[in-house]
Amino acid sequence: EAERQNAVVESATPLGDDMRQQLKSGLARKYGRELALDYQVVPELLGGIRVKVGSDVWDGSVKARLEALKNQLA
Repeated sequence: EAERQNAVVESATPLGDDMRQQLKSGLARKYGRELALDYQVVPELLGGIRVKVGSDVWDGSVKARLEALKNQLA
């Protein structure tokens, strides 16, 4: 349950204050409560963001899109 109170937000570059606020309010609407957000810079993502809340993962990174495209072509 403690994991569902926290969100890990990974991005290829540091996020600005506006984007951080949008993420915080969007996740609060989705989960019905405010979450503690931990921001991490992961250059391997190439671009976009990945958000983890407990076992939920939303991956909008460029790396994930390229891997999906690679799998479609295989």
